[in-house]
Amino acid sequence: MTDDPRNFARLYLSLGMAVLPVHAPVVLAGGTRCSCGKADCRQPGKHPVARLVPHGLKNASKDPTTVDGWFSAGRYNIGIATGSISGIVALDIDPRHAGDEALARLEEKYGQLPVTWRFLTGGGGEHILFRHPKDRKIANSAGALGRGIDLRGDGGYIVAPPSLHICGRSYAISVDHHLDEVPLSDLPSWLSELLGTPARRKDGAKARPRDWRAHVVRRYAEGARNDAIVRLAGHLLRARVDPRVCLSLLASWNKEHCAPPLDDEEVVVTVRSIAAREVARRGYRHAD
Repeated sequence: MTDDPRNFARLYLSLGMAVLPVHAPVVLAGGTRCSCGKADCRQPGKHPVARLVPHGLKNASKDPTTVDGWFSAGRYNIGIATGSISGIVALDIDPRHAGDEALARLEEKYGQLPVTWRFLTGGGGEHILFRHPKDRKIANSAGALGRGIDLRGDGGYIVAPPSLHICGRSYAISVDHHLDEVPLSDLPSWLSELLGTPARRKDGAKARPRDWRAHVVRRYAEGARNDAIVRLAGHLLRARVDPRVCLSLLASWNKEHCAPPLDDEEVVVTVRSIAAREVARRGYRHAD
């Protein structure tokens, strides 16, 4: 595939994604600027082309004729709308703000992310894509999972290959995680729990990963312990169990049912993280 944006746009459309034209960097006498023409542009090479998509993200399209027209009209970057419209959510990892380190800590604690589609950003980071769960809304967030990690879900978008970054480097599809070579993975359950977006059944009730009576009597080995704690903490906190009580229960449960038990500090961090999400979801604060 050449780096013609139209070819990439057609690829994304073939996978069910909605795209939109985004401004690109241009080289002028005074240096590199955003094609919008503003010298003080706050999102150079990253914001929608208003002339073509006056309503921005709302104009993202899956229509081949419309999309071909956009990318024949000029050399623009490609934006992909995230969320249910395209069937994807994306983790935006920015190593300039230690996002790679934050991701490494999450993977050390909860297990490595599954193999899935990945884009290398022009700024040196990554977009890690997962299948949108469809049965619930995935909100956008910035730094909620750790410094340097943003989430792009419903109502968001990412800049996609072969777009050009303001620094001069191009976005690219990771050769080890190419859309033609690996499947798009589901959103990991532990990640969904940390985001405060547990799955729901078709009747609208929250789906349980398993019967909770069976869950609490099982023993969990390495590789399954973190996920088990995350799920149980989320279940208790959504049932409005006091966070201190939840922590006490999980600390004891961890010692009895995890082999070997997780460090106490890991349990504390997990409960605090999920409790903070639950408090934010309810719209009030509690005293520590």
